[in-house]
Amino acid sequence: MKTLNEKTWQYEKHGIDGEVELFGVNIFDYKWENTNTVAILDPKYNNEYHFNVYKVIIDGKEYEFAAGEVSNNVWCFYLPKE
Repeated sequence: MKTLNEKTWQYEKHGIDGEVELFGVNIFDYKWENTNTVAILDPKYNNEYHFNVYKVIIDGKEYEFAAGEVSNNVWCFYLPKE
């Protein structure tokens, strides 16, 4: 987990480009708006990555997540911990 602007980011999932369900939808079907950057530690290998923080509107509701491509077409997603 990593704290950015008083937010703690927790690993949610990883998956193949275009095939990741997040917030009940395929997240790649929606427009992501880049809002920030955060340094995140890989949960398995403890490598540090710099991921972009995005917001997305799904059915009129705004969601926030951090994501980065960690390997060719493999994405890792983090959500703010409540």
